Amino acid sequence: MINPKSNLQNQLLQQDFSENEEVEKLQLKDWQKMGKDFAQLENGIAILSDLKNNKSYIYSGKLADELHIFQEKDAQEIESIWEDELFNKLNPEDVLQKHVLELQFFQMMKMIPFEKRSDFCVMSRLRILNSSQSLIHKMFYFSNSKHHNVELALCLYHFDFFQNQSYLGMISNTSNGTIIYQTETENSTFLSLREKEILKMIKQGRKSKEIAEILFISINTVNRHRQNILEKMRVSNTTEACILAMKMNWI
Repeated sequence: MINPKSNLQNQLLQQDFSENEEVEKLQLKDWQKMGKDFAQLENGIAILSDLKNNKSYIYSGKLADELHIFQEKDAQEIESIWEDELFNKLNPEDVLQKHVLELQFFQMMKMIPFEKRSDFCVMSRLRILNSSQSLIHKMFYFSNSKHHNVELALCLYHFDFFQNQSYLGMISNTSNGTIIYQTETENSTFLSLREKEILKMIKQGRKSKEIAEILFISINTVNRHRQNILEKMRVSNTTEACILAMKMNWI
């Protein structure tokens, strides 16, 4: 099964990247400063991922000390776009939902005019393992003005002072306060009621013909729903869809 993290990594790293090294260096320098300033101001953690070169720059405030990670005080460089040392401190189901949301965000960004992309971000609440505390995570994707694929991703982490003990994720427009997508209200409707119904029956081992008879619909309609499920969830077969849907509490 290609999980959401692997799917997202493939899509991020296999883009047709720019060859303008001068522009890339200037953009990288600007966002490195922003990450460093955030870590100092918020006592948080900033990870700037260079998607073209599959590496990340990590800037750590006092949050890293509390979690006993990223203990070098200056910027660290890692040969990955993933901050696994931090992920290992977080609820794995929350991290899974975060990756699903980021995959949806990446797809959405392709449909947004370049000049408006910096207005949008992903935000997630992530519970810390073996703790009553949570983190707030925000992520921004950046492209340069001459090449509109995503070149950089900036992730910002700080403590959540509201202490809500459930996962929360959303895509928002920071320029006007609009919530584009919110997982607490929309995860349950990511699949339609009929798609959930069919997926539950598939999980029970029922074939398309049997499902059609139970629901009083044609086999073609059942198969169309099955295909829609695979496309929405970005998996290759219904077994994978059932596994992911159960992890996300959709069925």
